[in-house]
Amino acid sequence: MFSIVMAAAAAAVTALHGVEASAWAEAYRLLDALPDYSSAMLFSLGAMTSHGHANAALADRWQLMGALEALNGLLLFGLTTAYLFAVIQDVWRLGRHDDKRDSF
Repeated sequence: MFSIVMAAAAAAVTALHGVEASAWAEAYRLLDALPDYSSAMLFSLGAMTSHGHANAALADRWQLMGALEALNGLLLFGLTTAYLFAVIQDVWRLGRHDDKRDSF
């Protein structure tokens, strides 16, 4: 049960990270900051993870937006870590209660 719940929670937050990266990529495209959606998504994922990518870069006037996305990604990954830790605690606690019920 523990692995199923954790896998589902991790998959859900990964999908949400993808949705946020897509939203940022759309913003870059709407502003014409990057030439196509593929490079916008590549840049967005790189900025969100603070990894960066050599083949995708914003024009000088949009670089602050990339830094803001990196800050947003840092906060998002911190919240995701806290959320997954809370899920671990809840599932662990439920598992221990189930074990006690089975032993009586």
